[in-house]
Amino acid sequence: MTMLDRTPSRELQEHLWVFPMDYPIKLIGEACEELHIAVVDILVKHFPDFDGNSIKVQPSRTGKYHSLTARIVFVELEQVHALYADLAACPLIKTAL
Repeated sequence: MTMLDRTPSRELQEHLWVFPMDYPIKLIGEACEELHIAVVDILVKHFPDFDGNSIKVQPSRTGKYHSLTARIVFVELEQVHALYADLAACPLIKTAL
């Protein structure tokens, strides 16, 4: 019996995306003002009209972490890759969903 590889291929996922795409992005990091500033800076870099005041902040139960949620509109696939590369490079962001 052979096992099927159920790992979704990147090409297949990208093929199914439709642009422009309204996208809720959630970022998690340690609770600090620098996290919010870094997230706003990155989002404004990729979306110049982004309003940093629109970010919703939810503290964790213990208060050690913050979850930041923003709504953005991707217009092309390259934007997705560029944004996630910058988010991954930020040491204050632990998780990007």
